[in-house]
Amino acid sequence: MATWLRGGRVYDVAAGAWRDGDIRIEGPQFVSVCEGGRPSGDDTVIDAAGAFLLPGLIDCHVHICMPTESGNPDNPWGGRLPGETAIYAAQAAERTLMGGVTTARDVGGWDYHEIAVRNLINRGKLKGPRLFCAGKLLSITTSTTEYYPGMYDTANGPDQVRAMARKQLAMGADLIKIMATGAITSTEYEDSRAIQFQFDEVCAAVAIAEENFKHCAAHAHACQGIRNAALAGARSVEHGSFGDEDTYALMADKGTFLVPTVCVHSALIADKTASDGLLPHIRERYHATEDIHLRNVALAEKIGVPIAMGTDAGTPGNHHGDNMQEIERMVTGAGFTPQRAIEAATMGGARLLRRDDQLGSIDAGKLADVVGFAADPLADIHNIRDVRFVMKDGVVARNDL
Repeated sequence: MATWLRGGRVYDVAAGAWRDGDIRIEGPQFVSVCEGGRPSGDDTVIDAAGAFLLPGLIDCHVHICMPTESGNPDNPWGGRLPGETAIYAAQAAERTLMGGVTTARDVGGWDYHEIAVRNLINRGKLKGPRLFCAGKLLSITTSTTEYYPGMYDTANGPDQVRAMARKQLAMGADLIKIMATGAITSTEYEDSRAIQFQFDEVCAAVAIAEENFKHCAAHAHACQGIRNAALAGARSVEHGSFGDEDTYALMADKGTFLVPTVCVHSALIADKTASDGLLPHIRERYHATEDIHLRNVALAEKIGVPIAMGTDAGTPGNHHGDNMQEIERMVTGAGFTPQRAIEAATMGGARLLRRDDQLGSIDAGKLADVVGFAADPLADIHNIRDVRFVMKDGVVARNDL
């Protein structure tokens, strides 16, 4: 017994173009894409006539435990009951799936609530994307750990980094996330242009991850921090704001992925409540860094750095479920073609996760993840935010076609 999506326009990621076809699905996998498919009497047929069907989209940078409604990042769960965090994360995961993201990488949770949500999704008890979780992110001693007491584990020196990385794996982490540089959404005493973990510490985190068949994601804005991450063998650099031509060329040579998160600025500005509630020093940083971030992501793309889409959903105003805005902003702000931005959100993410044999395209044998739109995102990238249909593992989560 099969399920058919009939009459839609199916996106070929490799060709960057649509083709007419009927999608046949059995269980959680694609079986075929063909014109004029012939369902049997026992098959389920879904009318997708006129719809534009993409592979399930992959967001490689989310924080599902982080509330986005307030602009103040200073300990957002302080004074609340622990259960509130878990409930929020579960709701954020469902919104993320309904927004068209069928796979997401959580790169910093809160007291492992996100891992509990992942496990319940995997058991079919909650609705949400296929989650890959980092557990707590690893940081040097810094004032910003007081902002995020449930998100950070502190480590100073390679031995402590190894110990904390092993702790995340013991708690069920799928990857290790480290702070190679300072952050923008941080205290006044932290500078995103400054190095945090030094090279030997980054190497220690990468080694533990790779030895355990995982990977290491490195938060890095500062140019030297980006270089340290690439030279140490980190799988991805998150943000990558202040790199230069030589540094991006190094990333391209090493095969280090860039996860740009360019929508963090525009998402904040678009949400007046979050923007008005932002601490003044953070608001100033967001406004001061947007143009250089966009220019440098465009430079990285031109040089040939492998890119995977990531929103940083969980930052102020950057709401769970509105993840498609990153694809839109990659085009409108950083100059990507729609085809290139979609590739970053499909096969780019699949390759970063080392799941390109399972995810990222609508091909026989891959997991049956499909996202549908009423209008063509290639013709107008703004259409990417109007998600009408979501299927994950061959099961329909949303159908408004």
